[in-house]
Amino acid sequence: MDDLIKTQRNPAHQMTERGRAIEEESFRVVDEEAGPHSFSELEWPIVRRMIHATADFEYKELTRFSPKAVEAGLKALMAGARILVDARMIACGLNPERLRLFGNEVVELLSHPEVVERAKATGGTRAEAAVRYAEERGLLEGAIVGVGNAPTFLLALVEAVRRGAQPALVLGMPVGFVNVLEAKRALMEAPVPWIVTEGRKGGSTLVVAALHALLRLAADGGVDTSKAYRGG
Repeated sequence: MDDLIKTQRNPAHQMTERGRAIEEESFRVVDEEAGPHSFSELEWPIVRRMIHATADFEYKELTRFSPKAVEAGLKALMAGARILVDARMIACGLNPERLRLFGNEVVELLSHPEVVERAKATGGTRAEAAVRYAEERGLLEGAIVGVGNAPTFLLALVEAVRRGAQPALVLGMPVGFVNVLEAKRALMEAPVPWIVTEGRKGGSTLVVAALHALLRLAADGGVDTSKAYRGG
């Protein structure tokens, strides 16, 4: 029973010894090659996992955090907050064991029949309709929102925040060429905690990586136990 509890508390215990060694070596390489940085000891595990997931060290320069964003996200996750995402790929990429620890439900609405019908009726995008649907049903309140695909989703979310919606944390990481810069800029000016990848880069893989890092930190009680912190 103790072993079962340990596994539930830290999904890394599900990994084989060889798998764990590979992950630890990967993080060591990222720490070494990234060098000094200005991220806090709670922010760096998120950036590091994003680099680990993409092998792209540019995210060390592109990733931005609003003040206390990670703390807000951890508090919400440990309270069982839902995770609302803009792409099924994000939902599919999240580890079910990590989600079960605090009972975090993942919600993806773009394929919901009512959302599809609303988008057709209004001539807007499914992303915009999904945000409006979530807002009307209170699904944004206290939620972690992950946006890795649709900048129109992020723009609609910012408008919902301006109308009074209060997500706990928004991961604004859409990728692309149209409305991407505008959407990220709007989020960084909105009254809500956020983590953003500046510029055109982003994607569902990054949102999954950031969420896994947050879930790992939450499981460890908000302490980075994976490797050394090398702030500048």
